[in-house]
Amino acid sequence: MTKFWIGATALALTACTGSDIIPLSLEVPNSKEALIFRIDANQLVPWDTIQIADGVLKTELPLDSSGSTFYALSFDHGASLRLGIERGDKIKGSVSLTNGITDYELSGSDLSERLLAHYKPLRQTAMLMDSLDKQAATYQGLENAAEKNAALFTVYEARITKHRDDLKSMIEEEPASLANIFALYQSAGSFYLFDPMRDSTLFRTTSDAMSEANPEHPILKVFIQSSTR
Repeated sequence: MTKFWIGATALALTACTGSDIIPLSLEVPNSKEALIFRIDANQLVPWDTIQIADGVLKTELPLDSSGSTFYALSFDHGASLRLGIERGDKIKGSVSLTNGITDYELSGSDLSERLLAHYKPLRQTAMLMDSLDKQAATYQGLENAAEKNAALFTVYEARITKHRDDLKSMIEEEPASLANIFALYQSAGSFYLFDPMRDSTLFRTTSDAMSEANPEHPILKVFIQSSTR
């Protein structure tokens, strides 16, 4: 999973009512422990370590004062994912690891489901990159290795274009979602799919929509500052 955390001070947690506690239930075969971090504007804050009994993670996640709170989960078998929670959510799903790449499904949270939708193109790109790396390794020493590697690079470029186009469509479909903050900073390897200068119109229109829907959200404030420098 691409790890991007942007910055400001830690979000203060308010006294939680029943509606501010979000239940989470995930089937996680072959995992015994999960580390949970709250995503603040400039850091991951360790939140809890949960023991997974009989392949099922059950816990509750509190909302902070922003009303839209993000968490990162990391499992001992190598999988990881990001959640976004809001009032009324009740999250259920499953998590697995295939060839070192996280695969997960969930429901019960619009924000988390949007994060998942953004993750799926990234997973496809990661799987393709892994496959291309393995193919390239078989070409070493061949007389036409350069030609074969060039063909692989063409496949890679086509995938990056598709990945970017898919994300852009989803961002434009729901520009006010805070999940867009993470989508706009996705990368394939060391290559960022979007650039605040090159894609200034997309960053600006998305920031405006998010600001109107989520005024004063700390993570959004820092995203706007970092994307307009």
